[in-house]
Amino acid sequence: DFKLQLSHAELAACVGEAAARRLDALFRRFAGGEEKECTVKIRRVEAVGGGRCINFHTDVSRRTMQVPLNNESDYDGGRLVFATKDGLVWPTRNAGSATLHDSSIAHGVSLHTRGVRYSLFFLDALSEAPHAVPEPAGHTE
Repeated sequence: DFKLQLSHAELAACVGEAAARRLDALFRRFAGGEEKECTVKIRRVEAVGGGRCINFHTDVSRRTMQVPLNNESDYDGGRLVFATKDGLVWPTRNAGSATLHDSSIAHGVSLHTRGVRYSLFFLDALSEAPHAVPEPAGHTE
């Protein structure tokens, strides 16, 4: 598991200035148009051993936008799932799409058994009372 925080200039160097501005604008719209700076991270997750999952949790950041950088066909498992009042929701996440949620939404990631997932994360300020952020759970037989 590898995470790297990116400045706006570093993000723009990776995806182009126009795409970086579009991503920033999308996240700001989701954040109610707030003009404060957000944190951007790139994450690489590789399936290791028998696989890993991330247990259901709520985020420490008030709002999160995740942009997959590769398609679900590049790996097995590792699927994002939201727990809603209507049941579990498993969004399809093609490269370049985005999921957005706030800190009230419980979510997790299914067992990741093959391949590598790459994602961009946009996060805003920490909530007043941070929640515990779980470490990815190992697979046990």
